[in-house]
Amino acid sequence: MSRLDCVSNRNTKIIATYVESKIGSFQGLFDGLSYPTEEYASAEAFYLNEDEWTTFENHEQIFRRARGLIDEPDFYYNCGASSIKLQAWGRFHYFMRLFATPADVIKRLPFFNNNSNDTKEIEVVLPPVYDKRARKFKAILKVQYHEDFSPNRNYMGDPYLRGIISYIPTMWGLAPAVIEQPLNSYDPVVLLNNDPDFMPYRLDVKIEDGFMTLKDPTDDRRVVVGERILLESEIVNGKMVFLGKYSRPSRDYSPGPWDKREAILITRCVQAGSQILLTAGEIFKAPYFILIVTYDNLSFFQRLRHVFNSPKKQGDSGREMAETIDQLRRTIKAKNTAYLTLEKTNLDLISAKTMLDDYARKLEKNVEERTLELQNAKDELMKLNQNLEAKVKTQVVQLERYKELRRFLSPKLTDRILEGGYGLDTGPKRRMMTVVFTDIRGFSALTDSLEPEELFHLLDNYMSEMIRIIHQYDGTLNKIVGDGLVVFFGDPIQMEDHWERAVNMAIDMQKKIADLKDQWREYGHELGVGIGINSAFMTVGNIGSDMHRDYTVIGNQVNVAARLEALAKAGQILITQRTYSKLKDMIKTEEIGTIKVKGIHDPIRIYNVVW
Repeated sequence: MSRLDCVSNRNTKIIATYVESKIGSFQGLFDGLSYPTEEYASAEAFYLNEDEWTTFENHEQIFRRARGLIDEPDFYYNCGASSIKLQAWGRFHYFMRLFATPADVIKRLPFFNNNSNDTKEIEVVLPPVYDKRARKFKAILKVQYHEDFSPNRNYMGDPYLRGIISYIPTMWGLAPAVIEQPLNSYDPVVLLNNDPDFMPYRLDVKIEDGFMTLKDPTDDRRVVVGERILLESEIVNGKMVFLGKYSRPSRDYSPGPWDKREAILITRCVQAGSQILLTAGEIFKAPYFILIVTYDNLSFFQRLRHVFNSPKKQGDSGREMAETIDQLRRTIKAKNTAYLTLEKTNLDLISAKTMLDDYARKLEKNVEERTLELQNAKDELMKLNQNLEAKVKTQVVQLERYKELRRFLSPKLTDRILEGGYGLDTGPKRRMMTVVFTDIRGFSALTDSLEPEELFHLLDNYMSEMIRIIHQYDGTLNKIVGDGLVVFFGDPIQMEDHWERAVNMAIDMQKKIADLKDQWREYGHELGVGIGINSAFMTVGNIGSDMHRDYTVIGNQVNVAARLEALAKAGQILITQRTYSKLKDMIKTEEIGTIKVKGIHDPIRIYNVVW
């Protein structure tokens, strides 16, 4: 969540310092901008105070004014790079000198970002590692804007950030880092049509039928410059992340509500004069930006040079440290003021306690008077209890029915059945239903390697999530057998779409299982579940004796679902021909083949649901 004042004035100070270094002055950079006049004598005094924050709109206006004053092609990048060259980071530059290597700075980029910007988050996906073959250090950063802030608003901030990061190694006498940016979050239609840097070219970008087109600025012809792709995740440092690997979607591809893989690949370079607008191979509309940073190794002598700064630089560090201490003193002063306020509040509370004690003494007398009144009320309640006894018996019967139903059904279905006067006391009956079997793969090995307390913790969390999903789709939880579940749809309340509910429930289960994998990996195990689903006529009802009855579903078709679950690999959802025929236009599947099931004469064709 971005706040209103979302950009630190440290960035303004960097911009102003760079402009002054190029043309000797930053006159006019802050003209007409709002600022707290009761605290600052001028806009310049406010916008150059690195402890203050301003709105993105003010920051953008300052940045674009600065570019107007310095007309150079790579202004935003050069401005970011100048923060290192001109030591324009304010007190941040003092902390930079405390680090031994560029890797120390790159690892702490999330900290520096959070103290200078509240529109995006930086995550170090891969901390700097040395590549012996390339003789370079390599790091991978993920930059993701907050949900309430569109990256299309801050195109200028992209090269600015790359300029800052690329020049970090220069503090140790190294060459600037090389930064690749395989993924961008920009929407090319919004960015290229509306951003002031692109509007003069009148590109009229469109995305239709999976292809991106625009008017070529050289001859005004509409040309295809991009196509829709699907990003493929990769494992980096134990996490799944998009780095630029992709595939092309099939003709029947339809993105789901949680599908973040769809992006736009630029297939053609677009240039206007000497200005390159688009480069083939760029990827737009990704869920986040990826920066791949590579830089040279630091020699022993370069380390020493960084430690033993010149006297002038050491003096600057002392001054910066003093400024930091002054800021801490101002913070302590504010805390002292808050303490005095709390002390006054405490005195008020003591006074209030005295008043309460007086009131308590008066209450003691009132209690005696009220005791007689309560005795009379007790006599009246005794009479009412005689009438309530019958009502309580009725409620007990209702609660017993509720507990029986809650063993199997979601709260919503339980309420519907109770309101309609239904129950689970009917005899066995034949119905068209869908039954689902699930089972954790490799559970036996897990039980042998974990302590019971650890196993119960993992299993309890897993079952809670699975039962929540079952209730979400109004399934009937028939059995919990160890790590396995048996669920059916279509009774006690009939459903016209029981096969659709069953398959959608299974897909949500597999997605939730993917979320739980990290927790299981902490105990040294992978979590994988196989699921089997069959739709057919089955027998359902109460089975047993007066001592113990069980509400369940039986029949050869139930055994078919159990057989599919046994065949399913971790992450698979296997369904029969009957279930597939009802949903073939709604889900993506792949045919597995046929199987034989004891008690079923003909082979059964099965399919795997692609989720």
